[in-house]
Amino acid sequence: MKKITILLIGLFLVSSIFAQPRARRNPQNNCRPDRMMTDKGHRGENRGQMMAFKLTERLNLSTDQAEKFFPRMKVHREIMDKIDDELFDTTEEIRDKMIDKKDISDAELKKVLSKVDGLKNKRKIERDEFISSLDNVLENNQIAMLALAPMHHKNDRMMKESKRPKKRR
Repeated sequence: MKKITILLIGLFLVSSIFAQPRARRNPQNNCRPDRMMTDKGHRGENRGQMMAFKLTERLNLSTDQAEKFFPRMKVHREIMDKIDDELFDTTEEIRDKMIDKKDISDAELKKVLSKVDGLKNKRKIERDEFISSLDNVLENNQIAMLALAPMHHKNDRMMKESKRPKKRR
């Protein structure tokens, strides 16, 4: 009788685990703002508000600086998002061929790589122009903190990853 009871409890637990709802989306796809829709609307807006809060705190912006900085930042983000979308669209065909394990011709690869390089250069130029346009809005220390912030996040992430214990096989 005990074996049957334990078997039924085990069966119930296993079935309840499999009955849990699974993620309906690929987590990598959730990173793109146009793919982050929820019942309340666009999750990208919440991300933008959080970014604005963090930037205000990190750069120690005054209200006058924030009033001038965030409209420029919004325009800059829109331009960067367009470049990112164009970059995504450019590489989509090659990624599909890689997934399907189809051959990619030399001419096709060179064309895509040159366009990707051009878009990356365009992205860098846009970022440099945005940073240099902030001379009359932010102080030099604030501009330096803003310009070095992505490197700061990457370094923090790399430090955390290096401190993780390595898995043994």
